Amino acid sequence: MLPEKLIFWRCILNIGSNQNAMNQESLAGLGRGTYVLILHLNDDRQIQVGKLGLFAIAAGFYAYVGSAFGTGGLSGRLKHHLTPAAHPHWHVDYLRQVATLESIWYSAAAARHEHEWAAFLAAMPGMVVAVPRFGASDCSCSSHLFYSREVPAWAEFQMRAQRLTPGDTLARCRIAENE
Repeated sequence: MLPEKLIFWRCILNIGSNQNAMNQESLAGLGRGTYVLILHLNDDRQIQVGKLGLFAIAAGFYAYVGSAFGTGGLSGRLKHHLTPAAHPHWHVDYLRQVATLESIWYSAAAARHEHEWAAFLAAMPGMVVAVPRFGASDCSCSSHLFYSREVPAWAEFQMRAQRLTPGDTLARCRIAENE
């Protein structure tokens, strides 16, 4: 039997008055897995990231790598990230308060790929560590948050992920506000 191909698909999650119904329907039943949030910041800012500290962050694009292996799985975690958290819990919640979520890349695979994906992003052209130790307080990664002036390259990331786990399905969801 041939391994399952790496599948690319897009979904639109409307953010607005029908947010809860659309999000629950679109994200239901994803299981556990690893994800990347692609965030956009329009202007330079300073943000306080919990106990990690105060950071100057530049306008541009940010890629945050996370995993969702708890009881809510990807469905619960991605629903959490769709809107800014009123009471930040994770480092990314602080960035999410000022940045727009543009898209989500994810794999609903049984194996954790968070650390490999962080290494992929760090090695991609144009990507640099945005804030040292951001999202990586429980591992040896330099960071789980990366910065680029341009939109991170999906095709480059997809190619690297396919080499690591050719049997896993990788998806990309574009987030659209009021479409």
